[in-house]
Amino acid sequence: MKKPRDKKSKKKKRRSISLPPQRKLKRRHVWLKVLPEDLWLKVRRGKTIYEALQKTDVELEGDCGGLGKCGKCKVKVLSSLGPPSMEGKELLGEDEIRQGMRLACRTKLKKDLTIQVGESEEEVTYYQILKVGRRPIFYLDPPLDKKLVTLDAEGENRGLADFERIKLALGPEYQDLTAPLHCLRTLPEMLTKTNYRGAAVVHDKTMIAWQPWEQGGRRYGLVFDLGTSTLVGKLISLLDGKEIAAISRLNSQSKFGANVISRLQYAKENRQGLRSLNELIVRDLNLIARRLLEVAGLSPEDIFIGVAAGNTTMQHLLLSLDPSGIAQAPFNPVSTDGMILKAAEVGLVFHPEALLYVMPTRSGYIGGDLISAVIASGAAEQDDLMILGMDLGTNGEIFLGNRRRLLTCSAAAGPALEGAKISHGMIAKDGAIEGVTSGEEDLWYRVISNIKPKGICGSGLVDLVAVLLHCGIVDYEGLLQPVSQNLGDNLMSRVVKRSGAYDFLVASPEESFDGRPIYLTQKDVRELQLAKGAVAAGIKTLMDEMGVRVEDIDRVYLAGALGNYVHPLSAERIGLIPSVRPGVIQSLGNAASTGASMVLLSKGYWQMANELAHSIEHIELSTRIDFNDYFIESLNFPENNIW
Repeated sequence: MKKPRDKKSKKKKRRSISLPPQRKLKRRHVWLKVLPEDLWLKVRRGKTIYEALQKTDVELEGDCGGLGKCGKCKVKVLSSLGPPSMEGKELLGEDEIRQGMRLACRTKLKKDLTIQVGESEEEVTYYQILKVGRRPIFYLDPPLDKKLVTLDAEGENRGLADFERIKLALGPEYQDLTAPLHCLRTLPEMLTKTNYRGAAVVHDKTMIAWQPWEQGGRRYGLVFDLGTSTLVGKLISLLDGKEIAAISRLNSQSKFGANVISRLQYAKENRQGLRSLNELIVRDLNLIARRLLEVAGLSPEDIFIGVAAGNTTMQHLLLSLDPSGIAQAPFNPVSTDGMILKAAEVGLVFHPEALLYVMPTRSGYIGGDLISAVIASGAAEQDDLMILGMDLGTNGEIFLGNRRRLLTCSAAAGPALEGAKISHGMIAKDGAIEGVTSGEEDLWYRVISNIKPKGICGSGLVDLVAVLLHCGIVDYEGLLQPVSQNLGDNLMSRVVKRSGAYDFLVASPEESFDGRPIYLTQKDVRELQLAKGAVAAGIKTLMDEMGVRVEDIDRVYLAGALGNYVHPLSAERIGLIPSVRPGVIQSLGNAASTGASMVLLSKGYWQMANELAHSIEHIELSTRIDFNDYFIESLNFPENNIW
């Protein structure tokens, strides 16, 4: 019950606790994911869903030709979305609108969206997996090329070997060209089929295939981001560098443990453990590749090159290398070198002579994914700017520096930043609270798939605690408590005493998906403090080693899913990252796949990756006394509000 207000007292203005909007550069194109087909479409911003699906085989009902009059082209939008159009309000029922139904012909694509078309026989679960990333402008110089060649009859009349004739036609710079046995075995048949006019597929100083002339323009490569929880694949044109399609799926290895430590233990304790983990990752990548090729109308024979990037353990499991050395001190992998292998050796189903580049690593816990992130950030190409970058997950992988000197470390943040070990935590899938704000009266949250909340993921957790710090419900020591300042009654009523401690009611039984309350507990706040304390201490240790202050940092790049979806000011407010000047913090998106795509498209970046693997200085935090001091110091939240 509200207390009666003293008429003589002046009405105090209530503070808004909403987060200021992030400034983002608008992209010309957005991604549209269509379920249950798992189809990804790159669409020009501003087109409608109806227009985007016109050239596909996805069937949409409709009688009016997309004029917004029949109301039959219904799709279910699983991403967060604003209110429907005027026509949608007239033609859709209130229940349909609440469930996320929209008219395809009236819904314009202004950001990446996931939709479901038609009825699925089983419930479709949408996982919010980051696939896009920020790629800088660079010179295209892919390691694979196709040379169009016409052989004249003169060489045949002179008795020259078929391969010698090809080398002569290519020019003097190709006189030391070689060819693998498979290529030479098929060469006579292919030359006859193509009437001695075709495309020589060349990698470095090797001709790996001869193709028909008309296939000379088919130049594509694949990129794989080997995440511990999720896998991302991209099909990229080697002609212009454009991403043709992107697909993701959950890592099937998760059945043997959600983190790399569990999988290392499984491989160690089971005789066939390594083989089982290897077969799962190879099968997943082949499924991703097959779907990407189907979307683009290509066959496996069209793929001659791919790049894979992941943490050191994931790359070992892909290559079936014994990862047991990574599991225990001094955490030594079998190899840290970048490798160029035949894709068939790994088990990938591409052209028989296709090559797979596997990114170099720096140590057992600084993998090819962080090397890729450094490349994507441009830090290794900067002479003067001081760049801080981080990929935040179970291990907070951090780098600091520029071309002159680059430092890295790996901070054991624990699973809290990914929603694990939180009482109502979950990964970023449908029903997860991914963002939180608070107005004058109550709490507001953004839920993946626009449904009632089932729990809270990492970005939502950071947002929520930041908001509660701002309004005083959480103090700087991390204690949840009721406050007497002028907040809305609904907001204050959410602070509930349970089992001797105060918890915060995020969603009541009426507000939640399954009719059960969702709480942020005191223990949850402590878990977040441990995670953010480790990351913050790692950053401070690198800054000490580099001899720089916060004001010396020119760019802060956040990579990975949490880095992309968390609000920078929330991350600053809880002390996860330093409080820097406005505009300094930027998202790199999926930096692992971005850096890998740069390697795919430029020989120079493959060379840079291998140089970085040797030149980067890795700081082992477990041996640093100052890290332990900084960790204890960083457990508390910053006392000053920055909003």
